[in-house]
Amino acid sequence: MVKLNSKTLLSAALVAQSVVGEACNPMTSTNCPADTALSGSFSEDFHTESKWFKSIGNPGNITYGSDGLTLTLEKRLDNPSLHSTFYIMYGKVEAIAQAAPGQGMISSVFLQSDDLDEIDIEWTGGDTTQVQSNYFSKGQTTTYDRGEFHPVDSPQTTYHNYTVDWTKDAVTWYIDGVSVRVLPSDAPEGFPESPMALNIGIWAGGDSGNAPGTIEWAGGLTDYSQAPFSMGVKQIIVTDYSSGSEYTYGDQSGSADSIKAKDGSVNGRYDQAQVEFAALVDGQSVSEPSVSANQSSTISAVSSTVSVASSTSSVVVSSSSATNTTSTSTSTSSKKTSTSTSTTKTAAPTTTTTSSAKPTTTSKSSTKPTTTEAPKPSTTSTAPSSSTLVTKEHVSSTASSSATVQIAQSNGASKSFASWTMLFTLIISLF
Repeated sequence: MVKLNSKTLLSAALVAQSVVGEACNPMTSTNCPADTALSGSFSEDFHTESKWFKSIGNPGNITYGSDGLTLTLEKRLDNPSLHSTFYIMYGKVEAIAQAAPGQGMISSVFLQSDDLDEIDIEWTGGDTTQVQSNYFSKGQTTTYDRGEFHPVDSPQTTYHNYTVDWTKDAVTWYIDGVSVRVLPSDAPEGFPESPMALNIGIWAGGDSGNAPGTIEWAGGLTDYSQAPFSMGVKQIIVTDYSSGSEYTYGDQSGSADSIKAKDGSVNGRYDQAQVEFAALVDGQSVSEPSVSANQSSTISAVSSTVSVASSTSSVVVSSSSATNTTSTSTSTSSKKTSTSTSTTKTAAPTTTTTSSAKPTTTSKSSTKPTTTEAPKPSTTSTAPSSSTLVTKEHVSSTASSSATVQIAQSNGASKSFASWTMLFTLIISLF
């Protein structure tokens, strides 16, 4: 079991600023592009490349197959990750997931807004008995006492059902259908209340280039000789409690009251979403939303070149932009039991793959999550915000890479200067 303290998280806070949200933060800019709204529900089994998610250009191996999504870190500096092509404004997310093993490895499924509201589910590869829940409001990272630990059996070798239900009144985390934590909207340290995108990723928090606090939080140094390290996701079910084609910020407060839903309403499809989500959990079909992800904020927020301030060096993160357009189709919750080797990703389909079986988990489904509270979790300080970890990706490794380039450039400049000095000295000696 990983034991953490406030000192650990204080150090982790110095790692970096967020890539998602820093491209255009509505609290600091008045001309940010709109966020593409999901305004519906879907189930994704990741048999083939998903139209609902795009790789944000990080290195690493992402595969799709009959066993679902596999994100694999094969070597240092890898941090494969997916970013959704949509946003939700309140909603529910269910992930049938298995964390990556390995000391220092971090697996995560989290929601994050452009103004750095955040709801997290995270696993450390060396902790075989717990999962972490966390949240942040407006990127406020002056304290790191929001996280909690929750018991779970063998998360690195067993698929479990992890669910987040985000309403205007509370955020509730479930594990295998059992409520393990409830965050009320009047929480003293803030509450997530702006449109959020969904992210899935794996990175080496224990990389030697990271800050000592980050390495401690991750459970120790990562041993790359034990690679590859893989995280698996058999299924994702998502529903949006709001309706409309896109979400915008009416002012720079970032408050829920400032959020506008074009051609719809905030929280306007809550009842319908409950019906759709339950149907998808039961393996039934629902009408999929039509999402045109050519809105620049959805993908370009992570595709734009941004400067990232790190505790070790200045990092510039850049990746190519991407667009994706989908059409209305039917989604069926893929409740599969088969397991087989994943295949390399293929072209994204125009409709989702359907299946008739439910993913096997060791515990009950969250079709109707119980409200019985699990044993009181530990409130030991936990993970830093993705606002400080570049959306849970490998910042310091990137920093190390950038620093290497900078050093190489400096060395080149020094060598060039030395050569000119020698030439100048030779010319002087001739006279």
